Amino acid sequence: MTTPLKGRWKLLKKIGQGGFGEIYAVYDLETQQKVAAKMEKIDKKKRSVKLEIAVLRKIQKSRFSAKFICCGRNQVYNYFVMELLGPDLSTLRKKQPQKRFSLATTLKLGIQSNFALRIQNETNEIKKGSKADCCIIDFGLARKYIDSEGQILPPREKAGFRGTARYASLNSHNRKELSRRDDLWSLFYVFIEFLEGSLPWTTLKEKEEITEAKKMYTNVDLCRNLPKEFTSFFRHINSLKYQDKPNYKYLRRLLKDLYMQRGFGENINYDWEETEYQSTSMKQQPSRKTYDSAIAFTGITNDRSINSTQKKRISTELQKQEIRKMSNIFFHDQQKDECNNQNNEESDFSYRKVYRKRENEEEKSKNSKSEVNEFEKMMKMINAEENTETSSTVIIDKKTICCTIL
Repeated sequence: MTTPLKGRWKLLKKIGQGGFGEIYAVYDLETQQKVAAKMEKIDKKKRSVKLEIAVLRKIQKSRFSAKFICCGRNQVYNYFVMELLGPDLSTLRKKQPQKRFSLATTLKLGIQSNFALRIQNETNEIKKGSKADCCIIDFGLARKYIDSEGQILPPREKAGFRGTARYASLNSHNRKELSRRDDLWSLFYVFIEFLEGSLPWTTLKEKEEITEAKKMYTNVDLCRNLPKEFTSFFRHINSLKYQDKPNYKYLRRLLKDLYMQRGFGENINYDWEETEYQSTSMKQQPSRKTYDSAIAFTGITNDRSINSTQKKRISTELQKQEIRKMSNIFFHDQQKDECNNQNNEESDFSYRKVYRKRENEEEKSKNSKSEVNEFEKMMKMINAEENTETSSTVIIDKKTICCTIL
């Protein structure tokens, strides 16, 4: 297709494909920005674009949602246009050295994902906030969970398979009606894959084989090498019935407590950010002496726990040192009282050194006040939300039936 959609969006290249449609990177001729378009042939028997548009519009206020831009159809396709997101987590995981994420990255993603599932499922509680690090997309298989009167829809006696075989719950394999618990089963399987690099049934192709494998593996098998909090996560979702509302607060607290117990800072980088930094620094690796000098100049005391902002400062200082080296400019130590006489040309080097140090301290003070990590914002909002939640939420051994939309 060479004609731009609605004369505005020019297709650049295909970036994804599934059973229900194709995803293209698109160039917006009006805004001159790259966006994304999902397209589905109009003669397709099973259509999902219309449903996906409805869900995406409904959750636009959520910070876990991609921005919806436009929708339409032509002689060949039904389509909609939305913001272009970054790479998916599966791709980022496979680029890691051992094709797995660290515990810190998994917990950060898990806290956001658990919170996102609750927000998406309870559309009446959606609140606009700062943009999250990850978004939930692809709602082609979503299904309304409550009726017009707010009552939970009764489960169908037999439902079709929904989802991806690798991550789908056993309820989906057994053709049972899905509910909120099944979203958490899929999230649990994703946790295992993030931390282990694969699932026990990753190499299996047939759904029947995957079904049998999932029946065989208990929580002990799946969580053998993981912290006990994941076993508690497993036990909770395994206790849920079709109508039960998951105790999102309890599950989120499991992940948050483990995150804090391990001493992970709120400004810690994701694994793929570390990989990008390392690959960039390898192109021009400074000597250890030069690197230590840059560390000392920026005032950082521990180079093993530096965050992204500090890395930028170190990189900037390394560049400055290289320029000074090439220009054969050296700063010499002078007495402090010499700096008071700005008219003395001999004190010029010392004055510039003191001025540079003072300027750096002011910049560091300014950055420390203005820089607030997005993850820290989310954690504060979650804590505020937990303080306002009522005691009607589900406890581990008690269950409450709540009406919501899946």
